[in-house]
Amino acid sequence: MASEISQSRRIKKMLQHILEDGTEIHPRGLECREIEDLQLFIDPNLPFMSFEDRKYPVNYFKKEMMWKLSANKYNESIKAEAKMWAEVQNPDGTFNSNYGQYWFGEQKGIWDVVTELVRDQDSRKAVIPMLNVSHMSPQTIDTVCTESVGFRIRKFEDRLYLNMSVHMRSSDVIFGLGTDIPTFSFLYRLVKGLIQPVYEEKIFTGSSSLKITSMSSHLYARHYDVVKRIIDSPDESYESILMPHCDYAGALKIIASRGRADLLTKAGTLGVWLCE
Repeated sequence: MASEISQSRRIKKMLQHILEDGTEIHPRGLECREIEDLQLFIDPNLPFMSFEDRKYPVNYFKKEMMWKLSANKYNESIKAEAKMWAEVQNPDGTFNSNYGQYWFGEQKGIWDVVTELVRDQDSRKAVIPMLNVSHMSPQTIDTVCTESVGFRIRKFEDRLYLNMSVHMRSSDVIFGLGTDIPTFSFLYRLVKGLIQPVYEEKIFTGSSSLKITSMSSHLYARHYDVVKRIIDSPDESYESILMPHCDYAGALKIIASRGRADLLTKAGTLGVWLCE
C-alpha cells in the first residue's frame, strides 16, 4: 500500500508542478503549460497512471504494445485503435513511433543492452538510441518523442537492482506519458528477465527506479480541469494495476512472438496478460 501511495503522490506532484508553475506557451496555436527538463521517478512495478478522474485504458496499451512487438514501422494495424495514428503516419507509410523497430527489429537494441549488462555489471553503455537524424526532416510527421532508453545494474544494501533511465524530447503528460510509462516498464521486464540467469544474486525490483527526463513536459489546456480533479483526489482514487514480470524463457518468447496472440499465450504470465 505504501508504494501505491508514493506512486500516486509522485504523479500528482508532477502534474501540480506543471499546472501551477509551468510557463504558458502556444505551440501551433494550442495553449499549454510547460516545464523544461523535468525529471520524474516512477516505480516500474506500478506502471499505470490510473486515477478515478482519468481511468487509463489498459486494453489500449496492450494493443499498442503488441503492435510495437511487431517491430514493423509499416504496420498499419494501430490505425484501427486510435484515430491519431492516421494523422501522424509519414508520407512513406511508416510510423517512427513503433518503438519495437529500435528494440526488437534490425537495430536489435535490446540485445545490445543485454550483451553489455552481461559483459560488464558496472557498465554505463547499456543504452538504446531511438531518435535519429532521419526523423528530423521537414517531411517527417511522426517524430519519435523518446531520444533513448538506458539501463544499469547497481547494488544497494547488498542487493542488485536494475535501474532504467529514459530521455525524451517531448512529453504530453496526460495522453503520451500515460502510455509511455507502461511501455518503458514492459521493456524493463524483458531486460530484467533476460539478464537474470546470468547473475547468481537475484535482481530485485523493490527499490528499482524508472527515471524519465523530458526536455519539454507539457499539459494542454483541454486537460487542466481533469488534472485539478486528480490533484485534489484522495490517495484511494489511484488504482494500482499490476503488470506481471517475466522470466528468461518468457522474455525470449515474447520477443519472438512479434506480437502474435497465438504465440504470446505461450509466453508465460506476461505474455498471457498482454492478450487478456
